[in-house]
Amino acid sequence: MQKLALESYLPKNFVPLGVFLPLYIVNCRTLSLEAKDLIYKLLCNVEQRLGTRSANEIKAHPWFKGIEWNKLYQMKAAFIPEVNDELDTQNFEKFAETDNQVPSATKSGPWRKMLPFKDAKFMGYTYKNFEIVNDHEVPGIAELKKKSNKSKRLTVKSLFSMILLPLS
Repeated sequence: MQKLALESYLPKNFVPLGVFLPLYIVNCRTLSLEAKDLIYKLLCNVEQRLGTRSANEIKAHPWFKGIEWNKLYQMKAAFIPEVNDELDTQNFEKFAETDNQVPSATKSGPWRKMLPFKDAKFMGYTYKNFEIVNDHEVPGIAELKKKSNKSKRLTVKSLFSMILLPLS
């Protein structure tokens, strides 16, 4: 059997999600038949995928039976998070900050050739929270937050427009 191009670069013990997930779903006893069917219809080729033609296809799926879609916005949410301001992240899971970078070996070579050009530009890029959110990193940010909370909601855009950072 001939290997696909991608398979030749994968570790020998790598099991693609496309192989593992269907086996897991079939053997999962906690998922209803409707849930399994929905998962299969969402994790397939885009031409056959549920919802490709309209969101109504998804809404009509048996797993969503009983949901009154036209009244959804008027219903009370099952969980309403307590949020202090726009920058409040207390409801999100905490992760340790790491400086681990993608090894330079993955920034070039066959993996890079397989990525679409628009995605290849981001190879090795790591997203971190805006430093501007941390009071101790930008002089005057605490005062801006206090002032802004009194008058209007604080946004990242307003922070950038109010702070003049020294050019270096």
